[in-house]
Amino acid sequence: MSVAEHLSEDEQLESLKKWWRDYGVITIAIITISVGGYFGSIFYKENKQEQSETASSKYQDMMEISLVSSGQKLGATQYGLVENLASELKGSFENSQYANYAALLMAKLYVEKNDLDAAIQELNWALDHSDESLGLIVKLRLARVEASRGNIDLAQSIISDVNPKTMASAYSEAQGDFHMLKKDIIAAYDSYLLALVQSQDHDSPHIRALKLKLNQVTPLPNQKQDKKLSGEEN
Repeated sequence: MSVAEHLSEDEQLESLKKWWRDYGVITIAIITISVGGYFGSIFYKENKQEQSETASSKYQDMMEISLVSSGQKLGATQYGLVENLASELKGSFENSQYANYAALLMAKLYVEKNDLDAAIQELNWALDHSDESLGLIVKLRLARVEASRGNIDLAQSIISDVNPKTMASAYSEAQGDFHMLKKDIIAAYDSYLLALVQSQDHDSPHIRALKLKLNQVTPLPNQKQDKKLSGEEN
């Protein structure tokens, strides 16, 4: 090996040492971040999956505990267990859909218990945390509970100016029910008729019930004529 070659190798070694001193820490950091990001992504996905499974299991427990035979009611112990599970889901799994489902289930149980104030709180929580699709369901239930509390104008406002999309029939039927509570038979008739037209299912127990509502408020021929003469009908 010549002196020149030896010096060249020494120079390369020193150059490498200098590069390592200048950039080595940064390189390690980049490698650490890259590797950490890769495994972090895997950990995040696995952790998210684990959380979803845990939330699902807790919600399933809620369902099983709250399931009672027709005509029976939950006991105090069952209520306590269900409420604790709902609180845990909303607290530790707030961003999970199961937390929203838990709030909806609690609202249902509170309605059955005639605790409408508590039901409203659960529904408002669910509404604040729901996506658009679930939000349509929550709003409809919230409106019906408010109507049950006597807040009919508020109930109507909750589902007014909303694009109900595939729930158009259910929203129109609810408006018909609210008009009935206000004893506005003509408006109820219009809403029920619209709900029937909007319905995607033309032969089900629910549709038969809707048709029964419509028949009960269908104006007599002379009422329709009076409506035309008054200019209320186009």
